Amino acid sequence: MPRQRERSALTAASRLPRGRPASRPARTAGGRHGEGGVRAVDRWRPCAVLLLLLSLSWWWGAPPALAHPQDVDSCHPEQLVDARTEATLQLFNHKQNFVEAKGEMAVHVPVTWPYAKDLLLSESSDEHQHAMRCLLRGDQDGAQYGYLRTNEWRMHSPEVTAALSSVTVRCQVLSWLNHRGRFNVGPWTADVGADRWQLSLTPPTALESAHWDHVQIDPGGLNVSEVSPMPPVAGDGSLVWNGIGPSGGLRPTVTVEMVPSWQRAWAASTDTDPWRVVNAAGQTVSWVGTSAAVMLAALWARRRQADTADTVVERGSFRALMQWALLSAVIGLVLMLLFNLFLDGAKAPTDLWSGRQHWQALLGILIGWALVVLARPRWSLLLAATLVAAAGALVAVRPSLFGLPAPHTSAGGLHALGIAALAVMTAAAVWLGLAGLLLWAWRLARAGRLIRSSRLPWAGTVLAVVTFLLLALSVWADELSWQRVSWLIDRSSPAYHSLHVLFLSQQTVAFAAGIPTWCYSRTWVLTGLAILALLRARELGRRAPSVSPTGFDFLLLAVFFAIVAAWREGSYAGSQLLGFLWLALDVAALYGLLALGRRRAVLSQHFEGRGAPALSEVVIDRADHQDLIERARRYRELVVELRALEQGHGEGAHSRHELEEELRRLHWWESRAGNARATPRSLPNQVTVLDVALSWGPHARWWGNAVRAAVVAAVVGLPWSIIMIWLDYSSPQAWMFTEQDPFGYADLLGKFLTSELSWAGSGLMLGAMWRQLPGRRGPARALGLWVAYTVLVALDIAINTLADQDLGDAPKAIGLMLPVLTVTGLAMDADTFRTERRLWPNRFGLLLSIYQMRGLSAQIAWVLVQVGALVAIWQHFGGFDTRTMKPH
Repeated sequence: MPRQRERSALTAASRLPRGRPASRPARTAGGRHGEGGVRAVDRWRPCAVLLLLLSLSWWWGAPPALAHPQDVDSCHPEQLVDARTEATLQLFNHKQNFVEAKGEMAVHVPVTWPYAKDLLLSESSDEHQHAMRCLLRGDQDGAQYGYLRTNEWRMHSPEVTAALSSVTVRCQVLSWLNHRGRFNVGPWTADVGADRWQLSLTPPTALESAHWDHVQIDPGGLNVSEVSPMPPVAGDGSLVWNGIGPSGGLRPTVTVEMVPSWQRAWAASTDTDPWRVVNAAGQTVSWVGTSAAVMLAALWARRRQADTADTVVERGSFRALMQWALLSAVIGLVLMLLFNLFLDGAKAPTDLWSGRQHWQALLGILIGWALVVLARPRWSLLLAATLVAAAGALVAVRPSLFGLPAPHTSAGGLHALGIAALAVMTAAAVWLGLAGLLLWAWRLARAGRLIRSSRLPWAGTVLAVVTFLLLALSVWADELSWQRVSWLIDRSSPAYHSLHVLFLSQQTVAFAAGIPTWCYSRTWVLTGLAILALLRARELGRRAPSVSPTGFDFLLLAVFFAIVAAWREGSYAGSQLLGFLWLALDVAALYGLLALGRRRAVLSQHFEGRGAPALSEVVIDRADHQDLIERARRYRELVVELRALEQGHGEGAHSRHELEEELRRLHWWESRAGNARATPRSLPNQVTVLDVALSWGPHARWWGNAVRAAVVAAVVGLPWSIIMIWLDYSSPQAWMFTEQDPFGYADLLGKFLTSELSWAGSGLMLGAMWRQLPGRRGPARALGLWVAYTVLVALDIAINTLADQDLGDAPKAIGLMLPVLTVTGLAMDADTFRTERRLWPNRFGLLLSIYQMRGLSAQIAWVLVQVGALVAIWQHFGGFDTRTMKPH
């Protein structure tokens, strides 16, 4: 189940990664992966140039400024004296990350008002826009910039209905009080302070003489400390005013002061000092601590064992992992300290960029260039990356060369050259970030021989296409955001186009500034890849097959589990202060499972006899493993024949005595512990040869079991990943946010891939620990790993409950992980006897033969129990309605 990682342009740190690199590795046979991965570089530069030209053509095609005369007509407020209005504000406080404010306003306009009929026109018409501005906006919004309500959201356009004597306009808006400051929620204003929040009803200027028949505030459980005027009606936690009448110029009409709960007050203060520094420190400790854990695990794993040779491949993989861990730690420190502490700056509405975004864009380009350089590419790619970085950095350092204003300077009119320069800067940041990550992934995989190809086919073309798509989706999202925030601006005004271009340019700068944190938030994938590469290199260096991961390898696996598979919460009450605890707790949970397995696992049992070795000390090769499978198959056949005799079917080819004698012979195993001479030993009384075969798994090496289980888990989890995406994005509100987020569609795809990687990582851990987990059958082993996974998710749910915030996907994580691991365990048991696959019409028949009827019935019942529990969890925590199959 994917870990929850919350992303925003300002708090992308909440889901950032762990583990990484720096110094240039020595030249070894395994150190040329940087060169081999860039043979296709000759296609990279022309594709990048084509991308930039396409970006320029997009901006050069911008229409000229509109020259329509400004609308100077009055709203005729004197003819709205008979208008009737209603306003409600509802706050949602409990089980929320931030307080959600939902405002609704209904205005009943008399048909005698000159613009009443304009309300019935098309929403895009100037007349309709003017009539809506009169009813929904006031002087407090200002002439231009006040109309840009960036924190106000609408699920749909206002509803307009006509009656005989009036026209009714009903508008619903949403906002989230997630920081200190002022929020507009329709006619309401919310001032969020440190310890006091104030809600005010401020009627639009044209409706000051209208009658306010019904005003209602539902504080959602927040403590109300002061109300003006006193409401005549109060019940069910709501404050109601009926028949207030015209405001008579008194603004605001209604004022309510509240004291927020500590959770909501803290969540709204995390971007202010000193909490911002505390959160940054906690997140920095988490990132650096993760990198340190990876490096320490790698150093511990480098300690030699008698059966392991120090190979060139392992040395190269070790160097690559250490460099990646160090580099990612340095990048994390730069992002946190410079981006979130030292480069913060205020920005006026007319500024193109603040000091923070100005340097963030530059640092993002430099970080991407550094990633490419330290990946040791060919000189041609290095030259191309340097040219791209120089072009983008020039725009950030000397914007005046392109007609762009300096930071903290009013933008004024932006010209085509300046807009094209912004496109070049953004494309450079995106291309360098993606190229750096791709080259490092290629280098790490090549170092551990996870891949053997010396070429990256179509890499340049794919990078160029992805970069262009990200830029195009960003512009599309910014345009949708503009339509949302500017829907009541006079579009015939000469300033409208200039404001439009300025808004899109500001969003482009913000997108370029957010690229570094967005890319860094995905580097956990490369950290997991680096660990797998080192484990693979160590396994290739073993002289004899290893039964299970050694103590040196297991620490690497535990860190891998914490980074890739385990649940990682983003924040509590808006804070990332506890982030550093999760990796340690995940590793501790896995070691606890290992300790249990050493006492209860089948292969942890000892042969019969005093001083006899454990089953896990048996050294077998591929031929011995195949012989074990054949012995287990014969055991199953004998049990079937013996059961037939017990049921009175008469003796067949063998008598009962002969069957029992052969079963006793199968209970003896010629094993050699360590280098001792092969000696027949009796299996423990409670262990059968079938138990041993199933505990050994389908492959002789633990690495083979791990890879097989990872592939199976990824395939089994595929439909669950699709269902999760559907549940998370099927609501109109989710799509509204996705469409207007420059990273929205990329994050959607990223969430799907994260889910698949989490399934695969969990499956890999199941296969790697297969011989060390308690239980005799695959589903029982899966249960042990699920318990270790669930302990941390349950802790997350407990902390979320204490913080009174949304549980997110945590309940679904518990419900989904168990069936995925259970089915993977069943598939591993079936794959153990894969040589019999041709003898059975399907895998179900093979499982029926392995488990026998009674055993298989128990496994099926266990799976059905899991499905029922999953449905119950989703229903209880608001997953979906089983009648409509739609999210609650």
